[in-house]
Amino acid sequence: MSELEQEAQNEENPQIVNLSQASVERIEAELVRAAQASIGAIKANEVDMSMSAVGAVESQKFEGNRMIVGALNAETTALNTSAVGLLQSNQINFNGKALVVVANTVEAQEASVGVAVAQQISARNIRAGLVIGREIHGDVQSLIDPRTALLSGVIGGMVAGLIMLAGKLLFGRKK
Repeated sequence: MSELEQEAQNEENPQIVNLSQASVERIEAELVRAAQASIGAIKANEVDMSMSAVGAVESQKFEGNRMIVGALNAETTALNTSAVGLLQSNQINFNGKALVVVANTVEAQEASVGVAVAQQISARNIRAGLVIGREIHGDVQSLIDPRTALLSGVIGGMVAGLIMLAGKLLFGRKK
């Protein structure tokens, strides 16, 4: 590869990107640092952001403070006072709000989560709609416990069956 081609490739995929008060559609780099930025998508080995919004992130290591993230997929994640739609990571240290969290290990403090699925969850004051985990330690308040889930499923199935039966009786074929 010629020197000019290498230089063009480095311009397309820079090693380090630093942003402040900027709006960018897409970033691909080794390291991304951003403050007060709006980014559509990031693909990087390491991301460090504060007071920013990002649509989608794919990274090995993600650290964020006061963030809004649509979807985040990282090997290790540390989020403080942040909101996330979908958070998928091997290891998560989280403080904030998330719709769905899928991980191997979750450490959460003062968090609100719609659905949390993890092998191990260590929490201090976490509220969740549904928590599924092999080991759960700490103060976790789940809106749906196993008994409530079973009862909801039975009642939902009965209601659906009655509606289908009524529909068949009312609108069934006449011979």
